[in-house]
Amino acid sequence: MSDHLTPAGAAFCPGLVSFLPAERDWEPQPPGAEPEDPEDRLMLRSILTETFNQYIFVRVDNILKLAGTNDAGYSKTVSKVGATLDRLLALAGELKDQYPELQELVMDYESFTALESGQSAEIAYKQGLRDCSHIQQEFMTFLQQR
Repeated sequence: MSDHLTPAGAAFCPGLVSFLPAERDWEPQPPGAEPEDPEDRLMLRSILTETFNQYIFVRVDNILKLAGTNDAGYSKTVSKVGATLDRLLALAGELKDQYPELQELVMDYESFTALESGQSAEIAYKQGLRDCSHIQQEFMTFLQQR
């Protein structure tokens, strides 16, 4: 996956695997025609949504890995988070007789904050795509009015 943006209007989704059969078991419909079976439409929407969400997950993960190598500030923050977690786990180990649930609590906290961080990144990425689309539409409208 590249860390470069694709030109406006271009789609770049490497590595995605289609779940659709290779052979057609239906006839293509003219553009704008509704599928005959609403269940087919729901299934297609579900497949497309799942594939798109998987692409976003992989792309965000790739962006964060690149940021870890290319962005000194982000890399420093990641190191500090790791060091703080190590200190918390060491302290929880020392206090396990007094507070047996502390180590599990620290691990749960780390898991939930990592999940929250990943979800935040995905939400921001999706909003960025929507914003880009909106800006492109506004720009095209502006050009058509000239």
